[in-house]
Amino acid sequence: MKKDRKVIPFPLLVEESELLAELKKLYEQAALARSTQWTNYIQEIASEGTWHLKDAELFRDLFIDWAVFFETDEDGMTPHGRYLADHKNDMSPALYHALRGLAVPRCSIFEVTEDGQLKDWESKETYAVQLPEERETGDLVLGKLLDIRGSWRFGSAFLALPAKMSGNVADLYIDFTDEVGPGAFLEQFPEFCAELIDLLLDLEEGVIIPKPSK
Repeated sequence: MKKDRKVIPFPLLVEESELLAELKKLYEQAALARSTQWTNYIQEIASEGTWHLKDAELFRDLFIDWAVFFETDEDGMTPHGRYLADHKNDMSPALYHALRGLAVPRCSIFEVTEDGQLKDWESKETYAVQLPEERETGDLVLGKLLDIRGSWRFGSAFLALPAKMSGNVADLYIDFTDEVGPGAFLEQFPEFCAELIDLLLDLEEGVIIPKPSK
């Protein structure tokens, strides 16, 4: 019967090395085509001396992760979509479907749950993600998840914030989405990151104090 059939996801039919090699090409092409507005903004931050260069580079990578899948050109296509259209005939069906599936889930803020999973503030979905370092319950992680052969991983970068700041970030998130409207977080992710940078600078300089979630 149909309900008893075993469905094998396309990503599992692709060797990880093959998928990662194609993903690298996709990112390299997207990095060349992305808007220079955010690159200039990051360079400006790094030159101010109040923000560490490594942190500026981290946000640059977060912007690239967003731009690859969500920044559209004059034809309304993302770098991800254009790459798939241009190279579909050069890929196996399995590799094509694996790359196509990388657009989900969206860039978001994820909260570490009691069982160590990440809960997406946007969709409310939870994901089992292998992080390079252990995080505490209530910690936040900002970034874009990719499905690499059935395993959730972050793209080129992610930003981890301690639970003691989660209330500050939650207030910013609520204010931002209320002001800009539905879909604001995804559509204007770089703008949110810019406001988050200001928030982190204020926390670092003691202008405001850390505020844990209620």
